[in-house]
Amino acid sequence: MLAGFALSACLSGESTSLAELAAPVSAPAFAAPARPGPAEIDYANATAAGIYRRRSAERSATFLTDRDLGGYGLCLRSPAAKGGMDHALVLFTRRLDGDAISQVDDDTLVLRRPADTAPCRAGDIAYVPAGQR
Repeated sequence: MLAGFALSACLSGESTSLAELAAPVSAPAFAAPARPGPAEIDYANATAAGIYRRRSAERSATFLTDRDLGGYGLCLRSPAAKGGMDHALVLFTRRLDGDAISQVDDDTLVLRRPADTAPCRAGDIAYVPAGQR
């Protein structure tokens, strides 16, 4: 298909290089914090139930706005056994449209290391109870 487009571009007199056509897509840019949809909320709630073993948990009310994440990040947190909060970052590579995701197609990352979840510990993130839409 790419060759067909390049051929049609050549025939039409336009100059388009293959490098321009195959340029990598950058991470999504946010004008303002985007709110997760129902499928994304359900995914985050199921993840929180699994990793926190059904303990009380919270998720961020909006996606993180940090463009360096390379996707759409939702934070999760739950009280840690030794005090403080246990954070996780659910990183969607694309927005979910409402359909269930098969295990084969699931490319969502769940990050738990302190270095990976640092954006979730920022003081400006609004959290809501997990399970709430």
